[in-house]
Amino acid sequence: MLKEDINPIENGEWRVESGFKKFFLLFLILNSQLLTLNLYAAPSVWKDGEFLFWGYGKQFVSPADFCFALRYENEKIGTPHCYEAGDWERDTTASLYAKWLNANLDSRLQSEDLRPRNPHVIDRLRNLKDKNLLFSTIKNDKLWFLLFDESSSEPIRIAVFSMPQDSAKLVRKIASDWFGGTPQIRLSDSERAAKQMEPDEYFAEQPMHDIWFGIGVGWSRAKVPLTPDSWYRSKLNSRIKNYRDVRDSASAWSFIEDSSPFYSAYIGASLYDFIGVEFEFHRSGHKAKIDTTQDVYEELSHWNFNRYEFLLSLMFMKVFKPHPQIEIEPYASVSFTYSFFTEDIDLKDGRTASEYYKDRFEFRSYYRGAALNLGLRTAFFKNYAINLRTGIANRGTSMVTQEIIGSSTTDAYVAAGLEYHFRWK
Repeated sequence: MLKEDINPIENGEWRVESGFKKFFLLFLILNSQLLTLNLYAAPSVWKDGEFLFWGYGKQFVSPADFCFALRYENEKIGTPHCYEAGDWERDTTASLYAKWLNANLDSRLQSEDLRPRNPHVIDRLRNLKDKNLLFSTIKNDKLWFLLFDESSSEPIRIAVFSMPQDSAKLVRKIASDWFGGTPQIRLSDSERAAKQMEPDEYFAEQPMHDIWFGIGVGWSRAKVPLTPDSWYRSKLNSRIKNYRDVRDSASAWSFIEDSSPFYSAYIGASLYDFIGVEFEFHRSGHKAKIDTTQDVYEELSHWNFNRYEFLLSLMFMKVFKPHPQIEIEPYASVSFTYSFFTEDIDLKDGRTASEYYKDRFEFRSYYRGAALNLGLRTAFFKNYAINLRTGIANRGTSMVTQEIIGSSTTDAYVAAGLEYHFRWK
């Protein structure tokens, strides 16, 4: 049902005016304008380009008028050249294709339905180079225009006009709609050959979405590569005296071994092969750095710490495809970390705990921090991948005092992982 317009009148009453007449008038106006049926590819706009006019039956558009309209609608197009496509009209096989087009044109058809089947016609279309071929015909009081170029053997633009039609307005409409873009410099033969090797935008590999899960192993250490030893000497040489005393307690590495393997499990997702998120779990084990020369530790059987970490990462990536079954994906990410320690300590059989044992140091209940990471993922057959990554992480607390253990702890890491991916467009 059509929506009705309600208009006020002078005496304050309201009257209802049907919109049917307005709708019918608008329909007639739109029906007389250009109707674009398919927009499968953007026409190439060449500077100083060539335009060939191939008509079946009466040629309704003058090439000279069209060149004038091109220069009028696009001042940057240079000096176009427009010709009658006499060699196409004299080609018997091409003429049969023109007759077939005239017989089969229908607004319900797609552009691909009008592709020629004859190899000779296909070859001629593919060898248009940087010329534009405009085919026109009249069918059922409709004027049809089909645009061909070297990028495809099917029409890349189709338009239809109601007859009768003003020729000058028609050519200006086509010139503006199809060739109003920024002109490109015409290609040399070598440049054109290179461009033909590029995939068509509708058949090229499209950006994909991705979900993955993986397991990995890595190695972390307090010393960041290519940095001075003096930055770490006090931490690396630190030893715990009497279960709690160290020279500097700011870093956790003053209390526990500063290098260790770690194991990870993670799950992630990305959109358009560009941005993604990942949630990761790490576990590593560290021995306490005790001063073995002290007699107080003779009662001790072992003293270890397990570190558990949860990481939430924001990732940015770029996918390259050197082979149909191989994808290479370098990426960078920033991670927000949450970590905590659990203690594993015990005395030798039959020994009684000393006062130092009972008063030993303790880590805080949790630490927070951030990490910067770089990685390279190599995927095979779209579903299986090897992931190599490295980064620098810092963890700590908001308070930095002598009493706070591990208030600022930094380490670097390298890791490798095996992954399974679910990918879709």
